[in-house]
Amino acid sequence: MLIENRYVPRHQKMFTVCHWLNGISFLMLFLTALPLYADSFLFLYNIFGAKTLQYLHRFFAVIFIVTPIIGLLSAREGYSTLFKQAFSFGSDDLIFLLKFPLTLFGIEPKMPKQGFYNGGEKVNILLQMIIWAVLVVTGLIMWVGNGVIDNSVRARMIPLHSIAAAIGFAAALAHIYLAVVQNPDSLRGMTQGSINARYAVHHHGAWVDKLVH
Repeated sequence: MLIENRYVPRHQKMFTVCHWLNGISFLMLFLTALPLYADSFLFLYNIFGAKTLQYLHRFFAVIFIVTPIIGLLSAREGYSTLFKQAFSFGSDDLIFLLKFPLTLFGIEPKMPKQGFYNGGEKVNILLQMIIWAVLVVTGLIMWVGNGVIDNSVRARMIPLHSIAAAIGFAAALAHIYLAVVQNPDSLRGMTQGSINARYAVHHHGAWVDKLVH
């Protein structure tokens, strides 16, 4: 189970690759669309050109769409665990969510043992699934629906697309903060595929118990 007596294997290589592809493509989608929403970002049009940003937006949209499909084919174990965990929300997860805000203030409350994903991660996974679906559906309707789907329907997709992108960006900032500042040990799992054994026991005790029994 242990690597060099210190680390616990956590994520498949292709699972981490898909995680980064998803994150980078979302960020690029957000950046290439910014000039449409804020005049302060119009300088991007001056530097790259409106057409170039439009093409880049569509290029990264394709990556954003196909990344989960690639993951399902190349990292089945990781995605299977993700789906099973996300849709198995229990009382221990709820207790975690209620107590977790205290940790942001340096307080360490007694937490129930968590599985492969803790309660907060499960909520984030479900949120990301919803955001992905809304962005993909609304984006495709606006992109390829011209002449096929009524313009009034396509127009209604714009605010939905924008709201999903805004919520996704806020969630991404929170995710980055928690991974880099609050729990830097977790970042190793998405860069090297393994996490510190002590961190695993402390943050994912129920999962570790299953590994050793």
